[in-house]
Amino acid sequence: MGDIYEQAQAELDQAAVRFTAEKAKLFRGDGSAIYADAVYEEKVTALTAELHAVADKVIGVAEAEIREVNRRQEAEHDDPITRLTVEEQQAASARATFVREDAMLLPLADLTQRLRGVSAAGKDKVNSYLWSRYARQRIEAIKTANAESGRPTAAATRAQLETLTDAIVDLESVLGVANALTKSQAAQRIGDARKFKSALHTRVSALDGSRERLVREMRQRMPAW
Repeated sequence: MGDIYEQAQAELDQAAVRFTAEKAKLFRGDGSAIYADAVYEEKVTALTAELHAVADKVIGVAEAEIREVNRRQEAEHDDPITRLTVEEQQAASARATFVREDAMLLPLADLTQRLRGVSAAGKDKVNSYLWSRYARQRIEAIKTANAESGRPTAAATRAQLETLTDAIVDLESVLGVANALTKSQAAQRIGDARKFKSALHTRVSALDGSRERLVREMRQRMPAW
């Protein structure tokens, strides 16, 4: 699991220790209950509510992760030009041909430097849109050409493309574009979140007795043979 779950897991661990210790105080050394049934149920209910409050908070971490992954997947399909004003779109249209030509012809290292320069110049949404757009098209053109030729992308070129992609992401952040996730990355993160939630539910149900009650009820419903 990722680091985002470490603190959440620690909070649940502390809550579980506290719940177990406080519940043990409701019994004598021989295992008999210290309090009458009504008082015992009241105290256990209060302890369970505290445990569930922490569990809900911890589950919220996994649910927030799932929402963030879904948001980034949806944002990936947004057209960044919609983040420009009408005036900015007009300015982008006037510059597009020149930027596209440079983006397609510059050596990859030089193109990356050009994007870094645009980024360093400030939050110019028009240039950020144009250079990030056409730099991504350059990357796709290289990948398509290699795929059609059947040649693997050279290691040096892959490294340059990764550096260029980082520069593109910096520019896209000016437009408020969410960083893209690959399908495998999204599936991994959502899978981790769901596993975390499932493990948490299992642990909490074992602590508060709900799993045991469910099993008992199921057995009672089973027909006698």
